[in-house]
Amino acid sequence: MSTIIAHTFLTHKRRPTKPVAGMLLCAILSDTLNLLGPTTTEWDRLMVAVLADIAGVDDIQFLASKQFKAKSRDLASLSAVGLVNGDQKSFSFDIPNGFSGQVGFAVVETTDDQVIMDRIDELLPELVLCEKERGYSVLFLAIVNIVKLHSHLLLCGPTEQCLAETAFPNCKITNEEGSVMDLGKRVSRKKDFVPAISSAIKGGWTKPKDLARGLSAVVELKDLGKLEVDPNDPFGKVERKGSIHTASLSPKSKKQKTVDFSHVETLVESQQ
Repeated sequence: MSTIIAHTFLTHKRRPTKPVAGMLLCAILSDTLNLLGPTTTEWDRLMVAVLADIAGVDDIQFLASKQFKAKSRDLASLSAVGLVNGDQKSFSFDIPNGFSGQVGFAVVETTDDQVIMDRIDELLPELVLCEKERGYSVLFLAIVNIVKLHSHLLLCGPTEQCLAETAFPNCKITNEEGSVMDLGKRVSRKKDFVPAISSAIKGGWTKPKDLARGLSAVVELKDLGKLEVDPNDPFGKVERKGSIHTASLSPKSKKQKTVDFSHVETLVESQQ
C-alpha cells in the first residue's frame, strides 16, 4: 500500500513532505521485513531508495533495526489476548464433499521469539478460547523471528496438528506435547503459511473423525469468560477474566512450557 502511495505521489509529480516520506518508508520496511521477506518487489526497493532520500535517512538498516526492536518491546507487554488477536485473519473454505469452515491464522513478528515462546502456557489456552469464541474450525499462531527469518507454529489442539502436518509435511513437531512445529524459513502468512494450508484443504484434507478431543470440544461459550481492559495500564491492555483459561493455569502448570488440558476437560464435563 505504501509503495503504491509513494508511486502515486511521483506519477502526479508531487513530492511528499519529509514526515510523510518517513512514515511511508517505515511502513514498507516493516511489511517487507526490511526488504528481505518473500513478498518484497522491485517497486518496494525502488520506493525505499526514493523515500529514504526525501526523508533524509542515511542508514536504512539502522532505521529498520530500531523499528523491529521497538515493535518487539511493545509485544512483550501484551497479554495473551493481545498477542493472539493483534494480527489475526480468517479464511473461509467450503469444499464440496470436503472441509467446510473458517481457519484463523494469527502472526506475531518479533526480534526475540524466545520471549514469546516462553509464554506458550498462556497462548495455547487463549488460542482455544479464541477459536471457540469466533467460531473457527481451526486457529493457528505463527511466531516469526524477523531477524533470523525463522518461524514456529503453535498448535492448540489435535485438529491443528493434523492440518499442519498435512500442509507442512517436511516440518517437524519439536515438543512431546505436539504443540509446536518448526516452520523453518517460512515467514509470510500471505506467501508461505496460508497457501500451504489452502492447498492441503483443497487437496482433500478433512478433520479425521477419530481425532482425540481437544479442549475446544468441551468448552462452552459460558466458559470463555470476559475480555476486560486493565484500568491501570496506560495502553489499555486487554485481558481475559473468569474463564477456563484461568482455571487451567494452576500454580504447577504455570511453571511448565505447555498446559495439560486433561484436568480441564474433566472439570468442564463434570459441570455439564
